[in-house]
Amino acid sequence: MVMFLIAVLAIWMFGCAYAGYKKRFGLFVIIALIGMGLNTLWMTLRFDAPPLSSPALTAHAAALLYAFGALGVGWLIGRLVRSFRSSRVDDL
Repeated sequence: MVMFLIAVLAIWMFGCAYAGYKKRFGLFVIIALIGMGLNTLWMTLRFDAPPLSSPALTAHAAALLYAFGALGVGWLIGRLVRSFRSSRVDDL
C-alpha cells in the first residue's frame, strides 16, 4: 500500500511539474485540486479523520507544498530548456 501511495504522489507531482514546465498554471490548479480532493478522500475514508482536523490540515498543507515545489521545479527546468534552445548557434 505504501508503494502505491508513493507512486500516486510521484505521478501527481510529475503532473504539477509538467504544468510548470509548459507554463500552464490553469492546468496546475486543476491537478492540485484533484490531488487535494483525493488526499481529503484518503484521510476521511482510510483514517476516519474529519477534513478540518489538525492532522488532516497538516497533510493538506504538506500536499500543497509538494505541489508548489513541483510546479517551481518544472517551471525552472522549462526556463532553462527554453534559454538553452534560444542560445543555440546556427550553422552557416
